[in-house]
Amino acid sequence: MEKSINREELKELLSKYDIGKKPLAALLGWGETTIILYGNMEVIPNNEYSRELYRLYTDKNRFRDLLVKNKDTLTGVAYRKAIHTLYDPILKSRILTVSQYIIDNCPGVTTEVQLDVILLWSQILSLKFLNKPIFEDIYQPTKGNGNSPYKSVAQSFKDGVFFMESNPELKSMLTEDLTEIYKLDTSDIIDEETANIISFVGEMFSWYGERAFNSLLAAERFRLCGPPQEKTRRSVSNELLKKIYTDIFDQAKIKKMKDVESFVFKRLETIRKKTVTSSEK
Repeated sequence: MEKSINREELKELLSKYDIGKKPLAALLGWGETTIILYGNMEVIPNNEYSRELYRLYTDKNRFRDLLVKNKDTLTGVAYRKAIHTLYDPILKSRILTVSQYIIDNCPGVTTEVQLDVILLWSQILSLKFLNKPIFEDIYQPTKGNGNSPYKSVAQSFKDGVFFMESNPELKSMLTEDLTEIYKLDTSDIIDEETANIISFVGEMFSWYGERAFNSLLAAERFRLCGPPQEKTRRSVSNELLKKIYTDIFDQAKIKKMKDVESFVFKRLETIRKKTVTSSEK
């Protein structure tokens, strides 16, 4: 039988979405005392109501979609408060905002390693071709996060900060609400040049799988920081990242962004052959 919510989980649900019992019941189209009654029970019965509450408790995307779809059932204050709770962790950090943009706009990005690769290579291409970083965070793989280049992204992925699904029917409605609530100009967040780079990188890597991504991140870490046991360099500033890859691109005779695709293909093929050769020894 599908799991239902318990009393402690119900308290956590209300806390993590910063919503009251009556507003949540209104969102769900239930009687306003339903969740109040459940909150006073030592043991909540397993029924469709409690199972739906558990689905919301475990799935932030589901709650977000319910919130946007049924926002007219809430006061403006309650709606804005819930939206702030969901989106503040993302929109108050440039790199997390860019990460969410990648998840929303690059089809098939569902894992941390996919996000890491697109973030890193979007940053590299922006530094090279636009002469500016997309975000200020520096390349800094840390202990416990493997080859993940950005600690805040790795931690946010583990903490479930990002929305991993986007309902096409609600996307434009949500964008309008976020723009109004946060007084945002979307072109100031992701300008057209940056959006084009992210789109290019997302498409370039859409042909590859998890093994290729993990191998590429490991190879880039080796290139930028040296062998793990030697600890040649612990981090790489964006200025140094630009210099390193400008030199690499110059050696590879890369003049335009479209030339990068064949370079990446050859690099991944080289990595694959080395991996196969090592495994055969």
